[in-house]
Amino acid sequence: MKETFIYLPPFKKLIFLKEVSSTMDVAYKLGKLGERYVVIEAEKQWAGRGKGERVWFSDTSSITFSIILMGNLLYRPSLLSILAGVIVRRGIISLTGIPIRLKWPNDLLFEGRKLGGILGEDWGKFVIIGIGINVNEEDFPPWLDMAISLYQMTRRKITKDDILMSIIKEFSLSFGAFVNGSDTLIKEWKKSCDILGEKVKIKYGTSKKEGIVVDVASDGALIVEDIDGRKRKIYSTEELIL
Repeated sequence: MKETFIYLPPFKKLIFLKEVSSTMDVAYKLGKLGERYVVIEAEKQWAGRGKGERVWFSDTSSITFSIILMGNLLYRPSLLSILAGVIVRRGIISLTGIPIRLKWPNDLLFEGRKLGGILGEDWGKFVIIGIGINVNEEDFPPWLDMAISLYQMTRRKITKDDILMSIIKEFSLSFGAFVNGSDTLIKEWKKSCDILGEKVKIKYGTSKKEGIVVDVASDGALIVEDIDGRKRKIYSTEELIL
């Protein structure tokens, strides 16, 4: 384990670990012990977590890290992943200039292919944000045919530390707006999100109806208008067929 001090308020230090099950697991344990405003990065994780029960693929070419924040801090905690997505996008664009997009609720995309993901967990006394980004992969396993890396976009190797610090810097610069659930960040998310205006199918039990994604609610849910003109809040990707 290696600890490095960070001088980007409110963040205090970076803990680098060689190999872990998941940086989210480590962040949870440290959060229970009272750590706050700490970044945990791992060179390799063997049980990375995605949304729900999904497993997050990562290798030594990707970057995976988690951030521990003070609990009861966010004005709109249900927007945790959405607001974090805007900040992470800013950090990537600031370093690379690549105009990546966002997909509800927690994906980072480039031309429809998945660059990374964000996982937010609110544990009351503390909050964890987990971030995974494909950085220097030259190719992916066959079952990840929709994945893409920064290297594949730019054809140049990018230092993982540069990506991490660019993102942490953006969190530092925009921390007030982030914790207050700034409407500016929400508007930026809407402009950067490909799903608004998209036609989807909504699951109603065993039946399905078509609808259009028209907005995002103040609690982070999608608002979908079906063919009958009725609007419904969607909280889970399991309710949508894109």
